Amino acid sequence: MNGLPADNPRPPAPRRWRWMGPGLALVVLGGTGLYGLVRPRSPSAQEPARTADTRAAPSPAAPQASRATAPRPAAPLAQVGSAEAAPPADDMEVEEKTRREAARQSARQYRAGRFNAFFRKEVFVEEMAREGASRVDGLRSELADPTALQQLPADTQFMENKPEPVLERMAMIDLLFELAPNEPSARDAMTSLALSPIDSGLSDSVKKGLVGEKYDLLFRLAQVDRQLAVDTYTRLDNPRLKSLLREALIAGLAESGASPAEVQRMTAHL
Repeated sequence: MNGLPADNPRPPAPRRWRWMGPGLALVVLGGTGLYGLVRPRSPSAQEPARTADTRAAPSPAAPQASRATAPRPAAPLAQVGSAEAAPPADDMEVEEKTRREAARQSARQYRAGRFNAFFRKEVFVEEMAREGASRVDGLRSELADPTALQQLPADTQFMENKPEPVLERMAMIDLLFELAPNEPSARDAMTSLALSPIDSGLSDSVKKGLVGEKYDLLFRLAQVDRQLAVDTYTRLDNPRLKSLLREALIAGLAESGASPAEVQRMTAHL
């Protein structure tokens, strides 16, 4: 069972789409059981059984000289060579941490710049775009990891006085939105994040935050690529989540400039 109430009414369309987007989903979720998908957990890998060494022990009567001149097997040398050719795992972890830290720094700068009269958003976004998929990967990785939300108190409120981690993650979604028109990887990131399942083992407050982010992602995606947003919505595999996010899709299509007739035509089959 997904935990959502069976007769959950659809929330009314918000008057100010941008700021009411994620919050509207959280209002609907307040006081109810939350949607969650159980992530399949693969069983622990069993260590392969060690095979016995079937090589015959040297005969006690064999001369010592013949033992000393026996050739060594070449397999260990080949294994060492292949290990040296593979990229060290530590370097990959350091690179991932660097990308994610850069994403957090960009989100903080973007948020601070909104209140600075000398901040040039276009220039800031253009500089980010020069880094291409690397910066997008950092944003995607940060948003896919709910650790920052898990560290918040259980009674955290998302509608008023949003805590810093929530505001930072909202800014990351805004940056993906700014990059998306000219960066296909940003649109892919928005789609994958909207479709990613929510772990049923997370607390209710974390689930609320993640549902609000999906609402915001779909709302923003509809403004960039209408058909991609509709296709993403149809791929949602949980009916209750689809019910919640339908309003995000319709609001985003309207915000993109689509007429009511166009919105009706694009969503009639949903």
